[in-house]
Amino acid sequence: MDKPRTLLTYHDLTVEVESTPGEEIIEHMHNTVMGQPGSFRYQHTTLIDRLMTPGENYFLYLRKSGKMVGSGGFCGKPAQTDGVVHDSWLIRYFSIKAPLRSVPKKRKEKADLKDENKRSTVLGRFIQPIIAEPSQLREGDQNKDRPSIIYAIIEQKNLRSMNFSAQMGLETIGEMAGFSFSRLTPKRSLRVERLPENEQAGMLSLLKEYYSDHTLFFTDPLFKNNDYYVIRHNGRVVAGIQIYLVTWKIVDFGSKTANRLIRILTRIPWVRKRITPEELQLLAFDGIYCAPGYESHLYELMEGVLAHTNRYLAMVMVDMSSPIYTIFENRKKLGILHKMLGTFLADIRVRFINMPEETRQYFLDHPTYIPTYDNS
Repeated sequence: MDKPRTLLTYHDLTVEVESTPGEEIIEHMHNTVMGQPGSFRYQHTTLIDRLMTPGENYFLYLRKSGKMVGSGGFCGKPAQTDGVVHDSWLIRYFSIKAPLRSVPKKRKEKADLKDENKRSTVLGRFIQPIIAEPSQLREGDQNKDRPSIIYAIIEQKNLRSMNFSAQMGLETIGEMAGFSFSRLTPKRSLRVERLPENEQAGMLSLLKEYYSDHTLFFTDPLFKNNDYYVIRHNGRVVAGIQIYLVTWKIVDFGSKTANRLIRILTRIPWVRKRITPEELQLLAFDGIYCAPGYESHLYELMEGVLAHTNRYLAMVMVDMSSPIYTIFENRKKLGILHKMLGTFLADIRVRFINMPEETRQYFLDHPTYIPTYDNS
């Protein structure tokens, strides 16, 4: 796509789409504050790499009289669920520069949305056709009958996005927990090793089996930069993890108490070398593997990787119905920063398009794989 393509026009509003992120959208995303008032809030500083995740990438520009007032991204990947081949479209970084309506005070349920099409917002009328037929994002292949899903991870406190997604026909199929793992003095482990490239195919087979009961398990960008680390027992991999380096500019740690405590702690030189109130340098953990009975090895691996990379904080994102979540819920010991930052709860929201009812039910009955690469 050489230049932006106009998808829709409504009075002085237009929606344009392009396949590579321009400076305008990059600047907009970097200036967007993630999180809700009263919770942890931050800005991305290492976003460009994430914007070009593997798969089809499309970037929407919402313009009013030619001026951009909003933007968003869709990442499309082929998928197969319960034997049905379909498209999957992840909504990423949807953002409006200024509120187009007042902040809602309650979450809308299906009963509240019966007449929503008659009274939907301008933004809703604008985006609805794209959500209903995402294949039009493609300039060439536009098979309207192809089964597909559109999905998004939406913070439960974000009522505006939650209600807007309901207008667009998305429903909740699961819940995600995002939480930190920290060690201010991480211990090195001689058993932690970077997985050799010639063993990545075998590790990939292990991961596919491990997540065989999860939906939307995409293997890219696992092994990115050869940053997959493992611990072995008797020569066999029993714990594995992919890491991505992430930097966030901090706007708010989520409460007056947390903000005050961080300011006090970071006056101590030993602490400030590790954590600053202005910026967080952390790891995103992905592709987590833990053989049954080796949960302590997984914790040793996570701490050892922190020590190896000179980081003190990492994040984990996982479906709360996944066995991986049970490991952390049972073992706990997530570090002092987890006690301060708490757990980020979000809904996994999906719209099914031309999807058989049996496949829809399969999504409801199985955990969803949550890649931190696409959501950090």
